[in-house]
Amino acid sequence: FCATLGTTPCCSFDKLLELGPVCNKENIWMHIDAAYAGSAFICPEFRHLLNGVEFADSFNFNPHKWLLVNFDCSAMWVKKRSDLTGAFKLEPLYLQHHHQESGLVTDYRHWQIPLGRRFRSLKLWFVLRMYGVRGLQEHIRKHVRLSHQFEHLVLQDERFEICAEVVLGLVCFRLKGSNELNKALLKSINEAKKIHLVPCHLREKFVLRFAICSRTVESTHVKFAWQHISQLATDLLKTWEQNHHQQ
Repeated sequence: FCATLGTTPCCSFDKLLELGPVCNKENIWMHIDAAYAGSAFICPEFRHLLNGVEFADSFNFNPHKWLLVNFDCSAMWVKKRSDLTGAFKLEPLYLQHHHQESGLVTDYRHWQIPLGRRFRSLKLWFVLRMYGVRGLQEHIRKHVRLSHQFEHLVLQDERFEICAEVVLGLVCFRLKGSNELNKALLKSINEAKKIHLVPCHLREKFVLRFAICSRTVESTHVKFAWQHISQLATDLLKTWEQNHHQQ
């Protein structure tokens, strides 16, 4: 069973405290996918979103998504590593060595299907050394502040609506109106090539997603993006109304 902390479309959070006991009782492996949101848990104020993690058998997040590590870098934890090694361990004579039963060597070829694996640890280590805990926490908090700044700008414009609670660095919003209207707005935004947005569907509604994710993003960029979106919306609505009157 896979529970998700920070879903891709709208960054929603499954309730681990409700799902976990059911999985444990029924002897179902519970994996937690926290690909994007997992990085935020370095901040104490977001750790409540992890409540119930003790029920999990495995947990995965991607430092390359929000922890300033270059692509790709995925960190996985397992509660009982013998569950993995028991499934994947192969011991042909030509791969055996004197230290394998000593407990001093962690041989990751027993944790996966391939014999070899890329060495991603060093680039993560460099980021941790360069930024430190405080630097990484400030990076996350800054993005969250900027997402709430964008949310505030959207809420000031009565033509728009917020479509999901803003928890971390993602704002889901749309023009009040049809899906076709919002598809047209997204098309005009992305064709202008000043910013790029990726959409999603929420409860049958076509929704635009504004994701704060650049290392160098500042408040001025958020203001610029909103002014750009607002102007394109104004232009689109004029055209939309003219076409509607003509029909």
